[in-house]
Amino acid sequence: MERIEDSWGNRWHAGSVSAVAHLDDTIEAYLGMRVETGDHLKRVFAADPDMPMAHILKGYFGKFFSTPKMDAMAAKALGSAEARLVQIEGTAQEQHHLNALRLWVAGDMRGAIVQWEAILRAAPHDVMAIKLVQFSQFYLGDGPEMRASLDRVLPAWSPDVRGYGFIRGSYGFAAEESGDYRTGESAAREAVAINPADVWSAHACAHVMEMEGRAKEGAEFLGDIRKHWDGIHNFRHHAEWHLALLYLELGEIEKVLDHYDEAVWTEIAGDYLDISNGVALLWRLQEIGVDVGDRWQALADLSALRSEEHCLLFADLHFLLALLEGGKFDQALQMRNSMHQFATAPVTADRTQAQMLKTVGLAIADAMIALKSGNASSAQQTLGAIRHDIFQIGGSHAQRDLFDRMLVRAAMDAGDYDATRSLLNSRISARPRMGWNHLRLAELEDRLGHPEAAADARARADQLLSEQS
Repeated sequence: MERIEDSWGNRWHAGSVSAVAHLDDTIEAYLGMRVETGDHLKRVFAADPDMPMAHILKGYFGKFFSTPKMDAMAAKALGSAEARLVQIEGTAQEQHHLNALRLWVAGDMRGAIVQWEAILRAAPHDVMAIKLVQFSQFYLGDGPEMRASLDRVLPAWSPDVRGYGFIRGSYGFAAEESGDYRTGESAAREAVAINPADVWSAHACAHVMEMEGRAKEGAEFLGDIRKHWDGIHNFRHHAEWHLALLYLELGEIEKVLDHYDEAVWTEIAGDYLDISNGVALLWRLQEIGVDVGDRWQALADLSALRSEEHCLLFADLHFLLALLEGGKFDQALQMRNSMHQFATAPVTADRTQAQMLKTVGLAIADAMIALKSGNASSAQQTLGAIRHDIFQIGGSHAQRDLFDRMLVRAAMDAGDYDATRSLLNSRISARPRMGWNHLRLAELEDRLGHPEAAADARARADQLLSEQS
């Protein structure tokens, strides 16, 4: 087994140049979120079943799914990689990858990040390390560090390096999640210009447009670029979810429902991200009084099968909300108890996800249950106490906005109008062009018996909508 250089200058132990070439193709397909990523990995194993990095990559791919079955596959891949690396003198880079996978399998996401960052100090072209740090920081809710990690490696990248556009798009998303919308959009648009099928970068542009209240522009942008998404795996559903959110901001409710049925929740949906897409969109619709029919049922049925997994807090909270809204209240209570057990049991309590559950997850679960039970005051108090810590559940600003809207709704329904106004003032300051904020302000003024103020708030929402056309 030799050390063979890949397209990015990394050297991996492998039995043939062909195996490394297939590994490169696997990584590039992963960057592009292509459905054929797994087929490329199979070609690596066909060329060299003993390549340590191939087994490590298989383990990483297993962990991305956040299911017990795929976690078990990742653990098996870890064992295979360990067995092969013990037979050779693995490089420091390979050893860090092995250590990272070992820590991730054990539930220590933060420890895994330390290993990937150690790689990047010496090998800033290690594409998987770059993306794995971004994935993990994303699900820890740490946008600034997501960007900082890319800041440290970007000077080593240039347009002549394979996959440069994907890294620029990753930087664009990290900048957006750090609140730097101009840098974020510029980098993401550069990436889309390089490769119009780069769905991650297109979705980064959509994030900027949503945060800045540019719904019509965003809908037109995604509506035009989505023709390039054939061959994209289920992340396409998430990008389509962004398009649905933009339609919702434009008040095009029938369009939202049709798009949900045709592109967001499809016959092949079922991954945790698919479920979170559906939950977050249906709740938004329902909160403004839209009848969503029986659409909750599929989400609740799938979530019921995953209510005791606890692989990812972000997913757990959406599963729980699906159970609550889909008529499975008793199972939702059982899931909340299971979440508590996972967070406190000695065998799991030191895992990153368990720590996040204890810090914010259980409180959010309790607030959702209280709100659904008609106890808006309890929901408001529980959710309000951790409002500034909710970022720790991971996900994007757009995804976590669900829980901030939930807090506004709880405060409004609890009759705490001073708190409601304070929350809305904060939201309007941060996102002045979001129509929902002004419509909720109008609702508040109506409840307070201030018809002129309510009319002014509605007029502002109408003005924002007219400015989109």
